[in-house]
Amino acid sequence: MNRALLAQIQQHRSYPCITLLAPTTPGPGLHPDDQQVLAGLVAEVDRRLHDDVSDEVRQAMVHSLEELLHACDGEPATKGVALCVSPEFATVVRLGRPVRARSVVDHTFATRDMVADAHRTALYRVITVSDRRVRLLVGDRNRLAEERSGRWPLERDPDQSLAQWSRAVSHAVRVEYTEYATPTVIAGVERSTREVLKVERVEVVGHVPGNHDHTSWSELHRLTWPLIDTWLQRDRREAHHRLERARSARRFAGGIGEVWDLAQEGRVELLVVEESFDYPARIDDGRLRAATDREAPDVVDDAVDELIEAVMRNGGRAVIVPEGDLVDHDRLAAVLRY
Repeated sequence: MNRALLAQIQQHRSYPCITLLAPTTPGPGLHPDDQQVLAGLVAEVDRRLHDDVSDEVRQAMVHSLEELLHACDGEPATKGVALCVSPEFATVVRLGRPVRARSVVDHTFATRDMVADAHRTALYRVITVSDRRVRLLVGDRNRLAEERSGRWPLERDPDQSLAQWSRAVSHAVRVEYTEYATPTVIAGVERSTREVLKVERVEVVGHVPGNHDHTSWSELHRLTWPLIDTWLQRDRREAHHRLERARSARRFAGGIGEVWDLAQEGRVELLVVEESFDYPARIDDGRLRAATDREAPDVVDDAVDELIEAVMRNGGRAVIVPEGDLVDHDRLAAVLRY
């Protein structure tokens, strides 16, 4: 889940904003059973819009959904997918976790599953660099997918000198990292990557040599994920060390109840969460109350995602650790600023 795209989806307001969500089977393309589920959701939306909007708008929305569904068939499938369509906007989001199949029609897109995917999945970035072309790919432990937008890929202009090209590439990488700081692997021959590897304030965790202008997504994933996995293990160890130091310095908090209130005050510097921990709850006047009736309309599906959002909104950081790492702290702990 690309954070810049997620922000764009979250900010979009229109009617109808249509979100189709479905679990999918990982593979080189969309499985026929998954195609059938999504086609059924498209038909469901068609029925729901029949008396809600004009025929022209309804037909345009259905056509956009069908086009996105067709595009999905030609791309590698992950564990889940979201199709987002409005009169002004259309995109596909591939998710690293399964989701419940459903359609949502509202004035905004249904982004909870996308937010959860972004927070709970160890995302990383791969940038392939050559003298002529730069590609950006974003992925996790399961896959990589190339960003194709107005910004990416970069193509060198015929009249652009090598020095100008290097500066343009370095600037684009810096802007991308500033928008969302995530570990980055640079792939390319040394003469092409030399300047990019010097870019300040970009966390480059590894370099894959060779020309990769045409290397497949799956092959790039095979080459880069071991570098990220090693980095993640170091990051998790450091998170545990920081928790221990915070305990000695009396800047430690454990359990979602205690950490929730501190996060709202902007006091959480580092949040450490077990990867599968979720917590349905009601939020009353900013206070958290556990809920057992997850489907009730006033219940937040997972307050852990809300907590991660609050920490990051206040300039904090979140680290996801394996199941069982925080069993002594009710599966969630924090380092406090003060």
